[in-house]
Amino acid sequence: MTRQVIMVFYGEAKWNDHAAENGAHGDFIPHESPRIMLMPLVVLAGLAMVGGALQLPFSKKTAFLEHWLAPVVEESEAHIKETWAYQNKYLLLGVAVVVAMLGIVAAIAVYAKHKMKAIEPKILEQAWNYDATAARLVSGPGNALFNGVAWIDAHVVDGAVNGTATIVRAVAGQVRKSQNGFVRAYAAIIAVGVVVLLAWFVLRGLI
Repeated sequence: MTRQVIMVFYGEAKWNDHAAENGAHGDFIPHESPRIMLMPLVVLAGLAMVGGALQLPFSKKTAFLEHWLAPVVEESEAHIKETWAYQNKYLLLGVAVVVAMLGIVAAIAVYAKHKMKAIEPKILEQAWNYDATAARLVSGPGNALFNGVAWIDAHVVDGAVNGTATIVRAVAGQVRKSQNGFVRAYAAIIAVGVVVLLAWFVLRGLI
């Protein structure tokens, strides 16, 4: 945020510059937004002020939103007060302030005083090192992973599918032999089935 403020409000005007690598364009002078953009911003700003006024931190009497939500969040608030973050909120607040101050000082040193070189041009030129990282991943461990997945697909997945088809075909071939078209063969099979059922019922009754 400090970098943005410095470059927008304290840096040199750049709206008339024409970089060699960019296409030609007309000169641009900063100006106020048109009404169609300005009026919604005014409405949003007013709503933001109303939202802030609902929970003023000056006293309990000005915390209207807190009182309104108390029946719903009172139990949750009791649990929050037992957490480590709540009990050490001032420590965390101090850490946040220190980190923010370090960021402000670093931004001033880089973009206002120019005592340090900015690092984001190099990072952005390399596209956050995304392409290089992706290439290393694909050509290194990614390559081994992809080869392993391909082997599993070819030997395990395809093997299971083809093996199931082979087993079904073999069983069907054996069962097909019993379909010989002779009535006496079918009668014999039915008789054997009846005997098996009778034996099962008899044994079940004895047990």
